[in-house]
Amino acid sequence: MKKDWFFLFILFIILAGGIVTFFVSTGNAIAQRVTGIVTTISYVVWGILHHRMKEDLHAKVVIEYVLLGCIALVLLFIVIS
Repeated sequence: MKKDWFFLFILFIILAGGIVTFFVSTGNAIAQRVTGIVTTISYVVWGILHHRMKEDLHAKVVIEYVLLGCIALVLLFIVIS
């Protein structure tokens, strides 16, 4: 149970850091894109590590995290451009 709280705290830090950095870099589209990419990669890596530690990592889980990250990036790039 303690590992779950730790992993959720790390996820919160990743997402909160991405959101804060995104809004701090308002007006700089390149910085916002880089922030989105770094946050997305961090989220995907977090998800894979989280499921690996829980010993329920499967190809479906990896595909789900990667596709969700891709959808988020596509939406972000559409909104920014």
